[in-house]
Amino acid sequence: MKGTRFVGSTLLAAGLLLFSAAQSQPSDSAASAKLSDAEAEKFLLKAKIIRTKEVSTGITGTRRATLSDGKLTHDASIQTVNIYKTTFQTARGTELNFRDSYKYNIAAYRLDRMLNLRMIPVSVERKVRGEKGAVTWWVDDVLMLEKERFQKKIEPPDQAAWNDQIQQARVFNELVYNTDANLGNLLITKDWTLVLIDFSRAFRVFKKLRAPENIANTRIDRRFHDGLARLSVETLTSKLGDVLRKPEIEGLLRRRDLILSHFEKEIARRGEARSFAPFPATDLALHPGLREPDADTSPS
Repeated sequence: MKGTRFVGSTLLAAGLLLFSAAQSQPSDSAASAKLSDAEAEKFLLKAKIIRTKEVSTGITGTRRATLSDGKLTHDASIQTVNIYKTTFQTARGTELNFRDSYKYNIAAYRLDRMLNLRMIPVSVERKVRGEKGAVTWWVDDVLMLEKERFQKKIEPPDQAAWNDQIQQARVFNELVYNTDANLGNLLITKDWTLVLIDFSRAFRVFKKLRAPENIANTRIDRRFHDGLARLSVETLTSKLGDVLRKPEIEGLLRRRDLILSHFEKEIARRGEARSFAPFPATDLALHPGLREPDADTSPS
């Protein structure tokens, strides 16, 4: 099916983690649906961890945890991987200065909000059992993985809207140079909202796109485009400086320039109507962990 294939590895650890038993673990979905990003962050940072369990499908020691603050109970994933190697052999060859870090999940979440996408769950840095890691909101109401939908040839209810969501995901993965972009890291909720997870192998320092063909003949949401244009060394350092190093921010900005240049050419060639995507309207209230900040309900 056009508009649905990613170039990337077939590692499915994080996707399987969030999908497996997605509806068997109880959580207070009604209460959590009212949370803003700030409130979800506070919950992930402060709520008591009641129990955790290892996930056998993972390769980075990811755990699923149940948290409660006495009023709300909800699950989260905990990832503490933070590896650096001067050389690392991957399926595509040898990668120099290889990094696999939980910090990139936090960076991806914050960047997602800076770009007005809201496709990535809330993620915070928290010390668990004496070890720092990313504690990420568990995705509610998962219908299937994109891998399953693609393999079974399941048609989305609105093909055009679905393709636009996939295309935003492609552009974002190129922006952050996600070396593990694959169909197992794309979750589909019951209302066909696309959720992106697992960025522990993203944010490389390279000042080029990983696979430029992934954004060929795509459209970009205007809010996303305008958010890209507003990025700067100052804003990125302010928002992401604790989880990204200076070379990673520099690489991100250079790739941003290449992406904007690509779409400027597309607008000149095809016009705005065919270059800007009307981002699918979803009820964000149904998707805690993906909502935009709400000044009326955010904690002080």
